[in-house]
Amino acid sequence: MSKRKKRLLGASGFLLALLIVWLVINPPGSFGWCRFALTTYGGVPHLISDIQLREDGEVRHIEKTHDLKLSDVVWLLEPCPDVLIIANGWQERVQIGDDITGLDQCTVEVLSTGDAVRRYRELRRQGKRVAIHVHSTC
Repeated sequence: MSKRKKRLLGASGFLLALLIVWLVINPPGSFGWCRFALTTYGGVPHLISDIQLREDGEVRHIEKTHDLKLSDVVWLLEPCPDVLIIANGWQERVQIGDDITGLDQCTVEVLSTGDAVRRYRELRRQGKRVAIHVHSTC
């Protein structure tokens, strides 16, 4: 085997190993590596953007805001979840409107982003229908 083929084979093996490690850390259909300004869901990194994940698995990016209103999260309520989690930032700087926290149709939990992602995982493992709004920065 030529040196060039050996290098290509080695590089391919290295890239495959990196892909496997990435998918172990960031599994499809779940939250993975999340840090300030980075939210990974379904193996896809979302940089400096807020995302919403409905109970039925639909995901969307939304405009970043530090003043969250009901109109910003109404998309998350269809289909109706058991629990709506609002991740209000890593430093909890997002202001949540009373119209959200006072919802009657589901339980609303407001948590820091790291705690919100952990709580989402926990509730999903329990079989709960959960929707989440994730603010990825402050």
